[in-house]
Amino acid sequence: MKKAISLLLALVMVMALAAPVLADDVTEGPHGLKYAEDQTLRLVYSTEAETLHPYAGSNTAGTWQAISNLCEGLTSVDQYGNFVPGLAESYEVSEDGLVYTYHIREGVHWVDMDGNEMDELTAQDFVTAAQYVCDPAHASGAASYYQDIVAGATALLQEEETDMETLGVKAIDDHTLEITLEKPVPYFYGYGGHIIPVPTSLFTELGDSYGMDPESLWYIGPYRLVEFEPQMSRAYEKNESYWDAENVHIERVEMTYNAEADALAPELFKRGDIDEATIAAAIVSEWMTAEDTKDITLPPQPDPTYTYYYGFNYVPQIDEKYDPDTWVKAIDNENFRQSLYWGIDRVKAGKAVMPFNTENFLVTTITPVSWCNIDGTDYTEMEPIAEITHRENFSFDPDKALEYKEKAVEELTAEGVEFPIKVYMPYNPGVTGWDQEILIVKQQLTELFGPDYLDITIEAGPSTGFLADVRRPGKFSFMKLNNGASDYDPQAWTVAFSEDNNWTFLDKALGPNVQALAQEYLELLNEAKAITTLSAERYEAFAKAETFLLEHALVIPFCADTTGYTATKINPFEKMHNSDGGWKYARVLAEPMTVEQYNACYTDWLAARAESIK
Repeated sequence: MKKAISLLLALVMVMALAAPVLADDVTEGPHGLKYAEDQTLRLVYSTEAETLHPYAGSNTAGTWQAISNLCEGLTSVDQYGNFVPGLAESYEVSEDGLVYTYHIREGVHWVDMDGNEMDELTAQDFVTAAQYVCDPAHASGAASYYQDIVAGATALLQEEETDMETLGVKAIDDHTLEITLEKPVPYFYGYGGHIIPVPTSLFTELGDSYGMDPESLWYIGPYRLVEFEPQMSRAYEKNESYWDAENVHIERVEMTYNAEADALAPELFKRGDIDEATIAAAIVSEWMTAEDTKDITLPPQPDPTYTYYYGFNYVPQIDEKYDPDTWVKAIDNENFRQSLYWGIDRVKAGKAVMPFNTENFLVTTITPVSWCNIDGTDYTEMEPIAEITHRENFSFDPDKALEYKEKAVEELTAEGVEFPIKVYMPYNPGVTGWDQEILIVKQQLTELFGPDYLDITIEAGPSTGFLADVRRPGKFSFMKLNNGASDYDPQAWTVAFSEDNNWTFLDKALGPNVQALAQEYLELLNEAKAITTLSAERYEAFAKAETFLLEHALVIPFCADTTGYTATKINPFEKMHNSDGGWKYARVLAEPMTVEQYNACYTDWLAARAESIK
């Protein structure tokens, strides 16, 4: 017997709350914002799409940015990052959590580049797409959403099976899609946006030629691609046949290619040639003080897709001159780790990359705030992690750090360890601001502890291949690390501390004390993973494991990623949230948004998001 999970109703309710239908003749927005009469958005871009095929190859960021507005998945996201109905108007999950039944919208048609309605969307279009992805000959980057998740996918991808009928993606009828999983995956509901269809008839007819140009694909999303000259320009027009066309207000998007787009965009914006520009850190101060730009330089928003933290390498593969044996002994001492945990001034370090509004991006947990919630409660507000979430000064406490230092010196000296402890901190010179940040961290820790405690060596690594040459082989002792996540679940953020990780190598720690802690942490982690229902019990179990990790200072949270400073004629709180450039819901403004308007809209958005989560 199947049950309709509460999320089903929640999706519909959130959509009604978060995405009100606004008539296209609306001329004024909140807080004095005025919408442009001509709803044409003009942009400049520097990374070209490799293909227009939604599933070909590795599906790079440039490719996805080009096609993300042309298609849609079973589910979508609203302005607050909530999952809302997409091409499936509803779904149910079986009692055992293995079978997802999606109800595909009726009367939705694919359109060609000219907007002519073609075939009606059916459940078979999702099956056709799934079978393409699970054919190993195509090496599709989307296979990660199927392998070890959807029944039959792993055997097909590993060529142990060739019969596509064994894949657990079935069209029950024209508008009913059934997906059977290998095992319960409590966060599978979040994969709906990645399960997008292809038009079966055209896809089969064109084969490898599908998506070669705007004429060789059909469209099912908010926009059609009507012009495409690689490394020249792209132009999009509203898809009037899109099922939710009344929430698509921008009529046309004109994009011009320039390899130096990031550097040129600010000046192009000032000249009125484009409607949005990212303001690089190098010129932010200039823009925030100049009379013509100071009121329109908007602060960035936190981007929880990536999180950064300072990590101890528990299996350092570093040169003998950096004394790796002593480093292992030092970090095996909890008081030593705690001294660094409480001793790094995150605000001071963060200003190197984000000189204004720095506190908006700093974090005290590895799992970002607002990443996932259950029953209206954000994961980071659950016990026992809530106390860490609300620590003052983002866990910087110099007095506490010095207390831990004294204990560490006493204990390690008794073991025969000589001070100062050599700390090898490489960085990627290709990442803007990292060199400045790491220098600030060195200076700040040296000033706090004195030169007799730490001997920090900063060294530039390669600007290309940094992950392969430095992080993954463990050629560091202490370094800023990061990882991203796509699963809206606490488990997504455990990758750097789990078994066989190549971030911290915690599971292979050489020190006996950390070995014991790692074992206890992994046991807590496995207990959490064993709870396969989407529930408060599961979240609380992960919160317990993460709290253990942080209370023992096995890693030092630092900050979330950021969207960067911008100047724009789009209210960022109207468009799809964290959607890699989705233009749905947004409108072009008549004038650039001001900082005052931004702050007022942000306040409204935070309140509305909190309400939508409930």
